[in-house]
Amino acid sequence: MANVTAEFTEDPKTFLEKNIVIVPEPTNPGNSGPREFWFNEDKGLVSLKSGKPAAGASVQAYWLSWKSKDATVLDVGNAAGYFFTSQMTGCRFKVLSSGKNPKVAHIAGDLSKSQRQKKEDALLETVDQSVRVTGSGRRLSVSGGGVHGYTGQVDKGAEGDHGSAFVFGIKDGDDNWTFKAQIVKANLADEFKFKSAYKQGKGFVPRIAELYEFK
Repeated sequence: MANVTAEFTEDPKTFLEKNIVIVPEPTNPGNSGPREFWFNEDKGLVSLKSGKPAAGASVQAYWLSWKSKDATVLDVGNAAGYFFTSQMTGCRFKVLSSGKNPKVAHIAGDLSKSQRQKKEDALLETVDQSVRVTGSGRRLSVSGGGVHGYTGQVDKGAEGDHGSAFVFGIKDGDDNWTFKAQIVKANLADEFKFKSAYKQGKGFVPRIAELYEFK
């Protein structure tokens, strides 16, 4: 096992194009906000770990968890330089507002499609119109799987593969945020089964090479 966080901070784009990241739900999953994280590599698989590592680098990042049949919302700003979500296997992620302190939402995948849309519409109403982001351009959802390949665990999509996603954000030197998603054409809902299949060379489908950007 190795702490590979320094590789992430040196070049996040290359790191996340090269390494599939599994995101176990951290302790106190409902506690969204800044916390410490590090990346652990074990036999070719990388996991995002919450807390302070025994050795090696770590990063301060905003964490947006999820809540069954509901939505979690977070304003990001200057308290951290990175942003991470829990593993998405059917949920919706939406950038609700623009600017240096964007508001983002994680809408539960165990809601129906119409319920997810109602949640999103209601959240958008809480955002000032001057910074409100409407439309699907800054949304990741299973309904848009034909565009970005994220199809969740129910609908396997046109290519017959499940889709999982991990959304991350990076703040630049001007305090502007960019959000992207690493989309994996595999079932990451069951971490143990995925790791077993990966290590045995069975049932493993590589991630989509390009990272999906919210813009």
